[in-house]
Amino acid sequence: MNSDRIKILVGLFVLGFLILSGRLVYLQIIKGDYYRKISEKNHIRIMVSNPPRGKIYDRNGILLAYDEPTFQLYTYPYLVKKDIPRLKQELENLLGIKLEPETLEKLKKGYSNKLILEKRLSEEQVRTFINNWHRFKGIFLEVQPRRVYTEYARYMPHLLGYVGYPSKKELQENPDLTPDTLIGKSGVEKIYDRYLRGEHGVKAVMVDAKGRIVRTLWEKQPRRGNDIYLTVDARVQKIVYEAFSESGQKSGAVIVTDPYTYDIIALLSYPVYDIQKFSDGLTKKEWEELIKNKYKPLFNKALYGIYPPGSIFKITVALAALQEGVVAPYQRIYSGPEYSIGKWVYRNWDPRGCGKINVMQALEMSCDTYFYQVGIDLGAEKISYYARLFGLGEKLNPRIEKKTARIPDPEWKAHYIGEPWYLGDTVNYSIGQGFLAITPFDSVKILLPVLNGGRVLKPRLLKAYFDMNSRRFVETEVQQVRKLHIKKFFYRIIKKGLYDVVYGERGTAKLLSISPVKNAGKTGTAQVFRHKKRKEKIEKWYLQNHAWFVDFVPYRKPRYIISVFVEHGIGGSKTAVPITKAIIEKLFDKGILNEVK
Repeated sequence: MNSDRIKILVGLFVLGFLILSGRLVYLQIIKGDYYRKISEKNHIRIMVSNPPRGKIYDRNGILLAYDEPTFQLYTYPYLVKKDIPRLKQELENLLGIKLEPETLEKLKKGYSNKLILEKRLSEEQVRTFINNWHRFKGIFLEVQPRRVYTEYARYMPHLLGYVGYPSKKELQENPDLTPDTLIGKSGVEKIYDRYLRGEHGVKAVMVDAKGRIVRTLWEKQPRRGNDIYLTVDARVQKIVYEAFSESGQKSGAVIVTDPYTYDIIALLSYPVYDIQKFSDGLTKKEWEELIKNKYKPLFNKALYGIYPPGSIFKITVALAALQEGVVAPYQRIYSGPEYSIGKWVYRNWDPRGCGKINVMQALEMSCDTYFYQVGIDLGAEKISYYARLFGLGEKLNPRIEKKTARIPDPEWKAHYIGEPWYLGDTVNYSIGQGFLAITPFDSVKILLPVLNGGRVLKPRLLKAYFDMNSRRFVETEVQQVRKLHIKKFFYRIIKKGLYDVVYGERGTAKLLSISPVKNAGKTGTAQVFRHKKRKEKIEKWYLQNHAWFVDFVPYRKPRYIISVFVEHGIGGSKTAVPITKAIIEKLFDKGILNEVK
């Protein structure tokens, strides 16, 4: 019995051995050459496709930026390393594509990384490539999104920003990126990149030794980025651009905001650059022209420029003096043509002096000698305290604000300058000069709490977005940072003084009194070069004073704060006020000021 079982087991073992041996002979000898060719000629490659970025709209649904599909050629250098001369000739003869020396060098090195040979092929080039695909072994055609900016976007390049390919550092910091992923590099495109970028598509394909796709194994489609809606009004932005451009001034910034929400309605840095050309790629000559331009078109002056504010800062000093009881609303102080501290003499901008005036008249005349006295009574620490209370020197929205105002005080001077604080420093500080410096964007903070009853708000640039995953519209909220405990009556006193700046007998912005809508504001002239004589003429542009004007319109129920900064614009009344007047007139003519919010 046991002997029979052993024979059966041995027989089964011999049978299994013969079957396995036969299969091995079949695979290795009969079919060996076939399977060896397959293993040599095929392997799996993971291919990533970039998603279209989300669209960018203004607050009213005006389209500012979108993606359109374009075709590009790419290869993996190791696939074509041995066939470069022929492919180079085919590309040039059939498609009119001449490879750059740098590209040829990368091909010769045979890297395994993807290499773009040509972007944005024409329809004719695409047809030719498809009809002659067998002559371009190892070269592939793919769809790549291209960012397109509309006509309205041309008026706000610094605000919208641009897209580009990630740097090595960005690739290391974000594993989700690929070298040919378009990401936001500046402005809105960068600030809200996580909303706009979307998700990559991925597919696994089997390719032969020449890089040709044999079949697709699996695929995940890309997801388009979310559409976003900005607080910006494209119509107002265009008006702001036109008003500044038509003024003939060379450089500056304009910010328009809603005083009750701190929505950014318009933000201009002037001069502008061609946002579409910059995104598509500049020639070497075009790039050199931009970086050599002395008016710095690539520099966002509105958010990154730091300048002394001059007399617009008197609004803060006046309110601080009222709240601290340094002056009463109707108290008059004699303010002559000069003010002396020991041997030092500080002049009023108007050699006539101001006479005996109250705080409203001091704002109307922008009287330096009045604020010298008030500033000394307040003290540098109190001036700094109120400046910071209003949000100066603070990034109320770090996503948007990249530079902070320099708010000096004795401790700051001792640390950075290594010197004690003098009374003369306080004198200069009280009229927005000396060590004080702000961005044009900061200038809005001086006025905003005065108009909305003391609310310090977070600046808002994103009004809403459409979530592609949940398929729903999500609105952002207005956020309050803090509430100032300042008497409301004092706000009314300040507003009356600013009204007199425009409509008063000695107002410094009387040109605006003929505007079609009642408004109010404050001029500012910030000294850049110390004049030896009162009326000394300065010829060089870069030594001229900076010009400011902050305005709110309409006066009774303000809809907009308009801040105009003219770099080296000589004086607020001379250059910033006329630009403001042009903006108000255009807003009125277009019916925008009369629209229901």
